[in-house]
Amino acid sequence: MDTTCLERFAPWARTELIKGVDQRAYNLAIKPDADNHQPADATVVNGRVLSNLEQRQRAELVRRIEQRGYSVFIEEMAYTWFNRLIAIRYMEVHDYLPSHTRILSSDTGSFESQAVHDVLTLDLEGLVKEQVLTFIEQGDKDNELFRLIVLAQCNELAEAMPTVFGHMDDADVLMLPDNLLKEGSVVAHLVQDIPENVWYDVEALGWLYQFYNAERKDEFFKSKRKATPEDIAPATQLFTPDWIVRYMVDNSLGRLWMLNHPESRLCEYAHAEDPRDRLMEYYIKPDAEHEDFIRVTSPEDITFCDLACGSGHILVYAFKMLMAIYEEQGYRRRDIPELILTKNLSGMEIDPRAAQIETLVLAMCARKHDRRFFSRGVTADITVLESIEIDADSLLLTSPLREKPELLDTLAHLGEIGSLFQPSDSDIAALEEDLTDAMGEDLFSSHTNKLVEQALKVCRALTRHFDVVVANPPYMGSSSFNSFMSKWIKKHYPDSCRDLCTAFIERSYDLAYERGYSAMVTMQSWMFLGSFEKMRTRIIDEKTILTMAHLGTRAFDAIGGEVVSVTADVFYNGKSASKGVYVRLVDIVGSEPKREKLLEAIQNPDCGWFYRADAVTFHDIPGSPIAYWLSPSAVSSFLKFPRLDSIVSLQAGITTGNNQRYILSWWELSICFIDSQCTSVSRVAKEKAWYPCNKGGRFRKWYGNRESVMNFSRSAQNEMRELPGYRPVSLKEQFHSSISWSDITADHNSFRLNGSNCLFEHAGSCAFGKEEDLIAVAGFLNSSTSQALINAMNPTLNCNAGVVSRLPYIVSSPLKISQLVHQCVINARRDYDSQETSWDFKRSPLV
Repeated sequence: MDTTCLERFAPWARTELIKGVDQRAYNLAIKPDADNHQPADATVVNGRVLSNLEQRQRAELVRRIEQRGYSVFIEEMAYTWFNRLIAIRYMEVHDYLPSHTRILSSDTGSFESQAVHDVLTLDLEGLVKEQVLTFIEQGDKDNELFRLIVLAQCNELAEAMPTVFGHMDDADVLMLPDNLLKEGSVVAHLVQDIPENVWYDVEALGWLYQFYNAERKDEFFKSKRKATPEDIAPATQLFTPDWIVRYMVDNSLGRLWMLNHPESRLCEYAHAEDPRDRLMEYYIKPDAEHEDFIRVTSPEDITFCDLACGSGHILVYAFKMLMAIYEEQGYRRRDIPELILTKNLSGMEIDPRAAQIETLVLAMCARKHDRRFFSRGVTADITVLESIEIDADSLLLTSPLREKPELLDTLAHLGEIGSLFQPSDSDIAALEEDLTDAMGEDLFSSHTNKLVEQALKVCRALTRHFDVVVANPPYMGSSSFNSFMSKWIKKHYPDSCRDLCTAFIERSYDLAYERGYSAMVTMQSWMFLGSFEKMRTRIIDEKTILTMAHLGTRAFDAIGGEVVSVTADVFYNGKSASKGVYVRLVDIVGSEPKREKLLEAIQNPDCGWFYRADAVTFHDIPGSPIAYWLSPSAVSSFLKFPRLDSIVSLQAGITTGNNQRYILSWWELSICFIDSQCTSVSRVAKEKAWYPCNKGGRFRKWYGNRESVMNFSRSAQNEMRELPGYRPVSLKEQFHSSISWSDITADHNSFRLNGSNCLFEHAGSCAFGKEEDLIAVAGFLNSSTSQALINAMNPTLNCNAGVVSRLPYIVSSPLKISQLVHQCVINARRDYDSQETSWDFKRSPLV
C-alpha cells in the first residue's frame, strides 16, 4: 500500500492534537506549572461553574498530571484521541459502526458529518436528546453537536473495545479538542487527505501509529541520550513489512499445522488471485522425518504469542491464517473470530497506545467475519506491561512482598523491560499470598492492593507458554540503555545483553513450549560478533535454526542506511537432525527486490542463494559464526591450516584519548618536529616529538595511507595516561616492521606493508613478525580467499585484530607469493608517491 499520505498526516495530526489538548487543559485551569493551576477540588474554573461530573473528571485529570507530569499527560491525551478518531474513521468507511451512520464524513465521503446532518434520527446510545435539541435551537452549534456525537460514539464502542474507547463519565472526555468540524482541523485532514481506498487495508492503522511516533523517534536518536521509560516505545517500534511477517508466520504457525495435518489444503492459498488473500506463499517445506513436533488435533489447541506486538501486524496475519484453518476444519465462519481471540492469539506490549491499536486492529479483523462481534463482549488478549510501582511501606507488615525487593524494583521498571521479565514461581506465590492476606484484613479495595492485583495478572501472563512465539522485537543497543536496564539485562541475559532484540531471542525460547517454534526478525549482530559467541553456542547446541532469510541492509523501507543489517529466523525449540535452510539476500538492494528474490529461492532452491547447512559445522569456525554460505572445503580450512596468529602476532594500536591533540597530518607541522628515523620506543624524545603513525584510512592495498603523525614524546605519553579515553597497549611492537589495515571499512579490507619507523593507532591494527613472513602474510590477507573468510567470521564494518588473528593461514608457495607481493608493493608505492600527500612525493606524473 502507498503510505505517503499517512506519513504526511500522522506527525502533523500529533502536533495539532497536542495543541488542542493543551488548550482544553488551559480552559480547565490546568497548567504546566502545578503551582499555577487551580486545585483539584475547584468547582469554578475561568468563571464557569463545573457540574458534579465535571468536577470529578477534572480532579482525576489533576491527579494524573501530578503522577505522570504535564507533558506526558498531554502526550497521552493526544494519542488517545488520535487512536479513537482513526478507529472511527476506519469503521465508518467499512460500515462497522452500530448506527451505520458516518460520524466524520458524509455518505458521499466528503468532509461533512452525516451524523450531524441526521442527528434527530440518529440511533446512538449515550446521545442525550435534550442536549441535541438545545444546540439545534441555539443555532450555529454544529461543532458542539459534533462533539456530543463523537463522545457518544466512543461511549457506545467502549463496551466492545474498552481499552480503545472511553465512557461518557471518563475524565478523558474533557480533553477532546474543540472545533474539530471546521476546515483545517484534524478531522478535516483525516477525511480529505487520506483516500478511502487506503482504509480498505487494516494495515493503515499500524502505519499511522508508526508515523505518529516518527518525530519522537528521530528526536531521541539525535539526542544520543540514555533511554528514559517514555523513550523506549517510540524509539524501538517498527512496523514490520508484510512479506517478512508472512515468511515468519508461514514457517512457524503454518509449519506446525502442516506437520500435523499434511492433508491440509492451506498451501493452496499461496496462489490466491488477490495478494492480500494469500497464505503460505513463503512456506519452505520441512524435512518432516527428522523433526519432532507438538501434536495438534484441533485449531483450538494452538497457542500463538507476539511478545512485542506493537500495533499488530504479526497477529493480524496469524488471525488470517487461523481463519483459514478453522474454516477448513468445518467451523461456522461467524464463530471463528471469538475462538481465535479467546483461545489462540496473545500479545504483550509495553506501550498502551500500541496495545490500543493492536486491540482495535484485531477487533476489526473479527468484525469483518462476524457482524455481531461488537456485541459479544470479546476483546483481544493483549497484556500491557506498564510499570507498576508498589510502595513496600504501604504493604501489610506480614506481606511476603516485603521480602521481594528485586521483584518490586522490576515491576517498577516493567515498562522498560517488558516481556523480558520472567517471574519465578516464588514471585507469583508472594503476590497471591499478599492479596489473600489483604482480603482477610478487609483492605482489598485499597490502591496498593489494586496494584498488587494488576502485578499478579501481568506475572501470570508472563509465565505462560505457547506453541508458536513470533515477534519483531525492539532494536536498541546497550549504549542507549538507562542504568536500570543495563544492570538488569546484564544480570538476566548475560549472553545476549548487547541489544534488546537479542535478549528477546533468548526470551522466546522460554516462552515457547519444548518442540515449539519461535520466529524473530532481528539485527544480524548475534550471528557474528564475538560478544554473542556464548549465545550462538547455546543456539547451535540446544536449539535448531530451521529457516533463515538473511536480509542484510535496507530490508525495511523505514530504516535507511547501510548500518542496520537484519535477519528473519525461525527456530525450533529443541534439537533436530534437519539441516537448516538459509536464503542469502544481503547483496540485494531494497525491500521489494529482496521479497522477490526470497520467493524465487523458495520456488527454485537451485537459484544460487538458497543454502542448506548443518549448524554443528559452525563450531569448526573460530567464534562459531552462522556462516552458512561457506563451502565444506572453506569450513574445513579452519581445521586443516594453522591460525594466522601462530605465524605473526596481531595487536590493536594506541588509543590516545584525544586524537585532535596528539595526531595530525604530517603537512600540518614543520618537518623539523617529525622524527621519521626512530626505530624504538626507548629512543623517543622527552618533549614535542612527532612520529609517523598508521591510522587506518581509505581502501589501499600494499602501501600507502602514511599521512598521520603522532606526538609520542615521553611527556605526551604521560599526559595520555591521565585521559579518560586512553587505553594502554603493549608498546614493544611499536616502530617495528608490520602489516597494517583499517579497523573500519565500508568496502573490502586492504592490507599494507610498513617499514620499521611507524607507530600505529587503534583505528589501524597491525601484524608483526619476521620480514619474510610478513610479505607472504600480506599476500594472503589481500587475496579474495582471505576476504571471503573474514566476511564469514565478521561481515560487519569492523575488522579488528581479533578477527584477522583467527584466519587459517592458507599459503602453498610462500616464495612465489613473496615475489609477487614485492612487485605489488613497488607498483603501489609508485602510485602513492605520485600524490602530494606522500612523504616521498617528487613531482606529478602529469608534469
